[in-house]
Amino acid sequence: MNAEKETVLEKVRRERGYIHPSREVIYKYDPHYLEIYHQIFTHVMKERNALPVKIKEMIIVAINASTNYEEGLWVHIKAALDAGASEEEIYEAIETASLPSGIHTMTYALPIFRKVCEEFRGARK
Repeated sequence: MNAEKETVLEKVRRERGYIHPSREVIYKYDPHYLEIYHQIFTHVMKERNALPVKIKEMIIVAINASTNYEEGLWVHIKAALDAGASEEEIYEAIETASLPSGIHTMTYALPIFRKVCEEFRGARK
């Protein structure tokens, strides 16, 4: 393991607050790809500003809900709350995602939504 790989992985971990296990695999086999992916993420989420971060996070929540991506729901619901989205706004994003993808989007996503919101409220007390 060379220092360049550690720097890329640690930078992603530091800037995103966590590291998805798949990113560790990418890091092992192609750290340059991880760096490029992270640059794109940073560009879209932090450098572009036509949309507020909370809206971007809710878009990601809606897509994660419609694709049943559990870990993404946990991470991005929390990130949307951290960015100032209300529970009602996030709920509505999930509800809206269910229109093209079906009611099971809500069946899958809402229990996770409820748990993340409960944890978020508990941490704020």
